[in-house]
Amino acid sequence: MDLRMQPGFLGTGASMLADLTLLAYVLLLVPAMLIGFFYARRKRFDSHHKPIMTAITLFNWLLIAFLMFVSYRQNVLPSLGQNLNNPRYLLPTLHLVIGGLAQIVATYLVIRMWFEKQLPAWFKVRNIKRFMRFTLAGWLIAALLGIAIYVTWYAASAPSDPAVPVTADPTPEVTPEVTPEAAAAATPEVTAEPAGG
Repeated sequence: MDLRMQPGFLGTGASMLADLTLLAYVLLLVPAMLIGFFYARRKRFDSHHKPIMTAITLFNWLLIAFLMFVSYRQNVLPSLGQNLNNPRYLLPTLHLVIGGLAQIVATYLVIRMWFEKQLPAWFKVRNIKRFMRFTLAGWLIAALLGIAIYVTWYAASAPSDPAVPVTADPTPEVTPEVTPEAAAAATPEVTAEPAGG
């Protein structure tokens, strides 16, 4: 069963995979990011922060590889050049840049946390807090952009009544207004002949 082809359950016209991804970010990943930040502030790095950040980073890479990359390549990239000012193309591009940078920095931080003692000194940044804050901010901005993308792509274009089918041409049929003069000119003149004649 391909979740990209299955209809979603949020009533927006999105696929099942898009709906599940939205809920995963809103209900799981964003709260996990904030919980990880909470544990980092409490200096509970090894026991709580490190596993949470590792799980978020790995899960993000899965979503990027199997959903976001494919979606961007198919739905955005082919028409990006002439449509960059259109929100349907601009929002995913901003999401890619901001989320991608945050994901790369997060990957660096996870590698550093797990292999701190084995890494050479040149690989380790001095002010790690700045990179951790950048990662959290980038992830949260990317999550907000992801919600905006979902709304722009699916919710804003969803039909108001799912029972009403969407036609290929949504413009109403326009009937030209007929004036009495035009009606008289279009009607052939009929003259009555006298009876019996």
